[in-house]
Amino acid sequence: MDWKISKFKSGKPLRWEFLIPPGSARETETLLSQIVSDPFLPRNHTPEFKVFPEKFVLEKTNFRQALEVLVRIPWIRDFRLNLGKFTLDEKFTFSGLIETLRENEILPEGWGINFHPQVRGRKEISREELRSFWEESYPEFGDPNPKNTELNALALGDSIILSLSLAGAPIFQRGNFKPLSKSAPVREDTAAFLLHLLKRQMPEPDAVLVPFAGSGTFIWESASLLFKLGFPHLDRDYMFQEMREFPSPSWEFLKRKIGPEEGSKKHIFWYNDSEPEIFSYLNDRKEEYQKFIKQFPLNPENRFIGIEGDFFSLSPREVWESAGRPEKIWMPLNPPYGLRIQKGSDLGLYRRIAETLKVWWELPGEISGFILCPDEETWSSFLKGIHSKLQTVHITHGGLDLRAVYF
Repeated sequence: MDWKISKFKSGKPLRWEFLIPPGSARETETLLSQIVSDPFLPRNHTPEFKVFPEKFVLEKTNFRQALEVLVRIPWIRDFRLNLGKFTLDEKFTFSGLIETLRENEILPEGWGINFHPQVRGRKEISREELRSFWEESYPEFGDPNPKNTELNALALGDSIILSLSLAGAPIFQRGNFKPLSKSAPVREDTAAFLLHLLKRQMPEPDAVLVPFAGSGTFIWESASLLFKLGFPHLDRDYMFQEMREFPSPSWEFLKRKIGPEEGSKKHIFWYNDSEPEIFSYLNDRKEEYQKFIKQFPLNPENRFIGIEGDFFSLSPREVWESAGRPEKIWMPLNPPYGLRIQKGSDLGLYRRIAETLKVWWELPGEISGFILCPDEETWSSFLKGIHSKLQTVHITHGGLDLRAVYF
């Protein structure tokens, strides 16, 4: 097939797609407006954008500008180059696409492709048939290669829209650590978004307390947010870094621009879990994270403190004192997964958390945080326990509609 895809040039205005967590569109649009009006990098033209419930599209935007957007919005899920819209008829075939992408310096040598078909508003073709079309041209392409990126193919009416992820491994993956197999944690991008909202409520906390820490996502994402560590600082590789037109000087500039500064504030990170296996995993991850941050000019007095046991049996005042009597505290709460997903889950758990928070609020320190509620019943139970109307943000995780209640 004759693929009309132009040679990739970093300075050429192109169309880009960025995936975002459900529920983050409004805040994303606000931040995008700030980025466009106050860019870090010089520009010859102004990008245009459209925000949808789970993604936004940048148009008239070159590679450097797209990378700046990626760096400045920490909850982005994927970063894609739109390859174009093609006619989907009886003559259509994927033959020659890989070769065209290589020839035009979009897909670097050594990288394979994971094909992801989608169908919308068209009954004549299914996702399975789209995959069959792909496998007719590339029966094994992408399977044996450890370095793969995703090609998204959306059949829409009489056309097919192709977009290629420039990230390689999913962009929400923060490093090469081993995940906790028994958990279903909130993804890093969703956690980054929820913590961004919390930072707006309390910009400069002295400590972060994470009860029910589970896999620890809220610990590490809180630390990275407060340490000013973003996508350029992570211990991982991105496919776009191997593209011939990758603007390395701009990437390094953005890395310094958003990154940590000398003489940064000291922070305390306290976490807790009652299951020995999970707590052991958290301690291992703490060691990995501490090794990772040694390369940055952070305050040497930063501390990570873990306590094994039932959160409800701990004395709030003793925890507060062990954390250095912080004046301002973040407390993200994600109650144990096994209890959260039960239909009509343990409402007593949320009432008990509400009552426990009242004890914490009696301490001299100021506490801001949020709690994730899986349904209206647990949300209502928590609010009744608190006896107050609080801000609620609706998000989606693993097919569940969650309510994040900020306090």
